[in-house]
Amino acid sequence: MCGIFCEVNFGFCNMCTGQNTVKNDDVIISRVKNRGPNSTKELQLQVRNEENMLNFIGSVLWMQGVELCPQPLETNSGVLLFNGDIFDCTWDKTICDTQLIMDKLNEADSCKKQVLKALHTLKGPFSLIYYDKINCELYFTRDRIGRSSLLFHKNNESIIISSVLGRQYKCIEVPATYIHVLNLNSNRIECHSWGKNQMKEYKLSSWINTLQEQQSRPDEDFTISVDDTQELGQENIINAIENVAQDNTSCKLTIMRNILNIPTIMHTVEKLTQLLEKSVKIRLETQPKKCKDCLNSTSKCNHCTVGILFSGGLDCTILAFLADKYVDKDQPIDLINVAFSKDDHNANYDVPDRLTGKQSLKELQKICVSRKWVFREVNITKNEFQELQKSTIADLVHPRQTILDESLGTALWFAARGRDDSGVSPCRILLLGSGADELFGGYSRHRNAFKYHGWPGLHKELMLDWQRISFRNLARDNRVICDHGRQPRMPYLDEDFTNYVLGLKPWLKCFPSVQLGPGVGDKLMLRLVAFHLGLIEVSTFPKRALQFGSRIANKKEKGSDVSMNFIDL
Repeated sequence: MCGIFCEVNFGFCNMCTGQNTVKNDDVIISRVKNRGPNSTKELQLQVRNEENMLNFIGSVLWMQGVELCPQPLETNSGVLLFNGDIFDCTWDKTICDTQLIMDKLNEADSCKKQVLKALHTLKGPFSLIYYDKINCELYFTRDRIGRSSLLFHKNNESIIISSVLGRQYKCIEVPATYIHVLNLNSNRIECHSWGKNQMKEYKLSSWINTLQEQQSRPDEDFTISVDDTQELGQENIINAIENVAQDNTSCKLTIMRNILNIPTIMHTVEKLTQLLEKSVKIRLETQPKKCKDCLNSTSKCNHCTVGILFSGGLDCTILAFLADKYVDKDQPIDLINVAFSKDDHNANYDVPDRLTGKQSLKELQKICVSRKWVFREVNITKNEFQELQKSTIADLVHPRQTILDESLGTALWFAARGRDDSGVSPCRILLLGSGADELFGGYSRHRNAFKYHGWPGLHKELMLDWQRISFRNLARDNRVICDHGRQPRMPYLDEDFTNYVLGLKPWLKCFPSVQLGPGVGDKLMLRLVAFHLGLIEVSTFPKRALQFGSRIANKKEKGSDVSMNFIDL
């Protein structure tokens, strides 16, 4: 991922004196640069017919095109900052995706309808800022799933739109549900929906207040309208799965083998496998195939270019298996496994995820015999994680600030750093299993929804999870991981894959009945994918949350409470 930063300063006075400009905050700018360690560029521009000034800063993590493309990009029509990846097989892979986007926007010739049309064609995780010079309008957005970060801050002197900020700046996460167009002359903002052809217009102050109020709500109070009138029907497939569950013993592998014998199930598993493999393939082939140390070398790189955040669970082990097909055989793959100690005097790192990770490693070694797997044991002491939570991680997680955000943000930051006793991983790409639980019913709330409300209740819970996924953890995780200059890529959140899964009936995603039980019914289809691929042991591993599997979280604390570490500046 890259780092993008735009500051709109009100009046020349502030710019001339250099006072009250976030551009001069060295800590914030260093965090923007951390995201894109390969290039940094600045541009200053006056708003036409106004005294306002714009400052653009772009840092680049080079991933696409045959050569690095510094940003911001400027034409007579506008200025572009782009952070993300375009995964579109129809695009010319020899040209940087940032340049191709700028070409599309330039062709739009400052026509708002055409600019919006160009943005709607983008496929992949991204956030961007585009300034239309002619109309003095600032476009900013995150992709419709919300896989990248973009923050908005306003004070008396300026407006800031940036990949990352810090606790001293009261900010909001830009919602991924709209493409936003801010007119710098009228101070009014238009919100254009991604899906339906709908537009809402606000005064800038009203828009900010509305989002701040929404952002302050606890997760359990955050609801979105879900269509629960859909006719689910009662397909024969439900009876077929129930018959398998009732006719078998408690052997989970036997149950899964017999469920796979149901033709509809096997067809679904094969389609899921095909789409997921395609998603992994494009995410691994779209890169220079060089590690951090060899990026500027002309010789072939035989070091690790791809790492996987690896708990040893179902989601990440499937990704590791598929990654083996598309990473050069002479390059190792790093499996990064993080563990925390709560007692520095008697440190014990045999946490649940460490034990599961070693089990899954053995299964991968049996199946992918020609691959060198590097199992990186990232061990973090209590003193180290507490110190860095306060000094660094709290600012990256901001404006999220709960204990759950603290736990997950801390675990991901140290895992993404990739440092173990042997050194630091040189990989530039990290694969994550994000989205799998939301799509395939991996949480206890899915089982409870089915228990108390049947299939309609499960359907509603799954759709609610999906519709609010961009509001929960994706932007936070992006800020934390990208601080190490690595590119997070999330194959389960590929558009083609998610569109197929979202079109499935709930019983073709998971089957959380009492008869199947944990380790089979939860995320049933993904477990069957693993079984079908030959990951037999992994297919029945229980679901375990990262914060508990790595032992960063304290089970006695309530995850929705505000973390004192995060508000203590």
